Amino acid sequence: MKRPMPPAPHASARPPLLLDRVLPEAHFRSRYTRRVRAEPAAVWDALTTLAAEDLPVSRRLMALRSAGRTRLSGPLVETFPTPTLVRDDGTELVKGKIAKFWRVRPEPAPVEPGDPGAFAAFEEPGWAKVAMSLRVEPDGPGSLLAFETRVRGTDALARRVFAPYWLLIRAGGAGFIRLEILGAVARRAERRS
Repeated sequence: MKRPMPPAPHASARPPLLLDRVLPEAHFRSRYTRRVRAEPAAVWDALTTLAAEDLPVSRRLMALRSAGRTRLSGPLVETFPTPTLVRDDGTELVKGKIAKFWRVRPEPAPVEPGDPGAFAAFEEPGWAKVAMSLRVEPDGPGSLLAFETRVRGTDALARRVFAPYWLLIRAGGAGFIRLEILGAVARRAERRS
């Protein structure tokens, strides 16, 4: 009698995402990846030292979205207008914000910016919770850099009013911003390796 084969052990089991701690479930999601010919430490260094000035398209799009109120300058991870929620140096950085993004001037929620516990626990109806993760993982001789965005509406109405906004920003700029960031980090890391 033939015995079934035991499942193969995972040689490199992926550690849990920090993103799952603050926003495990999403109504809207995007994920962009880029393979980088550099070791994870070099990619992380390139990510954390990337300057907003290295991202001309992103700077223009963000200034346009904010009607000129947001002008990025300096290290991107520090100047990006979304607070950092959690960070595991060398692996993952998660930024997040709760607001009514669909308004001309997005209204921020009454929650302490940058507090991961308050972000995760917030459930007041009528808001959208947005969390963005930049993650670096080993990938053969190089690395995989991922930029994932998750959005969760706190009620059905918030999901309905956010949906058209999501379609607009995905088609009209958010994807370009993510791709420009991934490309700039990859070029910087590969030049240094």
